[in-house]
Amino acid sequence: MVDCVVTYFDFLAQRLLQPLPAFAAHREFVPNLPDAATRLSVPPPTARKSAVVVPLVVGRSPLPEVLLEVRSEGLRHHRGQISFPGGRMDEGEDAVTAALRELHEEVGIAPHDVAVLGMLTPLFIPPSNSAVVPVVGMVRSADELTLSADEVDEVITVPLEVLIDRASVTSRKRDLYGSVADVAEWRVHDRVPLWGATAMMLNELVWITREYLELDSPVGLGANGMQR
Repeated sequence: MVDCVVTYFDFLAQRLLQPLPAFAAHREFVPNLPDAATRLSVPPPTARKSAVVVPLVVGRSPLPEVLLEVRSEGLRHHRGQISFPGGRMDEGEDAVTAALRELHEEVGIAPHDVAVLGMLTPLFIPPSNSAVVPVVGMVRSADELTLSADEVDEVITVPLEVLIDRASVTSRKRDLYGSVADVAEWRVHDRVPLWGATAMMLNELVWITREYLELDSPVGLGANGMQR
């Protein structure tokens, strides 16, 4: 199983150097809102620069698991939602440095325990006027986590095998910013759905993972992510 996972990480590091699915993958999780087109555009120069880590952990499944956090209800933006560890870039920081710093501050994973594989497509989030760079990293150890009491209520891990199954995506109507919108989401938590910007970024990784399974299926998975 470990050899299969290493093969996936090798594939991912090379794939992230090539043109990415970008907005085609993001579009599947964009809420049906009047500003939907804005969410599928290049971030404006006035947007606040931010970075997140997409932490991939070797788990019990043939493919790695994605580490996610449930944000504290006391935060100003996106409170109570499932997200990746991350935040605003400090002066002089690049995306990788900022993302790894935030990962350490929020869940206690040190930068030296993460092998950076590359970056996904930057995403513009209009409500917080943020331009977010998703940094993909292989986490060497996530056995002992220290959660930031001010920012993180809970940490979960979700197998990529679950996310790549198209049947795992559902939809429901939400009241967002004064409009009722159809919102695609993953149900990976007993009370908090995975949707919005985090789902958009994660879906690009899901698309790339499906490419891997279609090109070479060393772990016996079909293109829909279900075991044969």
